[in-house]
Amino acid sequence: MFIKAFRSIGITTDVMYLLGFASIGASIATWAKAKASGDEAHAERFGIFIGLWAPTFMALGNAIANSKQVETG
Repeated sequence: MFIKAFRSIGITTDVMYLLGFASIGASIATWAKAKASGDEAHAERFGIFIGLWAPTFMALGNAIANSKQVETG
């Protein structure tokens, strides 16, 4: 259902993989910026939260790729 919706609006596997790698970078940047504010515990939790998006985007990218293969046979 979601995969068909993503494909219908033009989201490709490349977009999902790019979002996955971008979330890794955003996680590191967020952690570094929040750590500089002085609250290290919050910085770690927030950085990990954003870092957890990466596997979701990668899995969605794989699902889109698999759905294309199923349709083409």
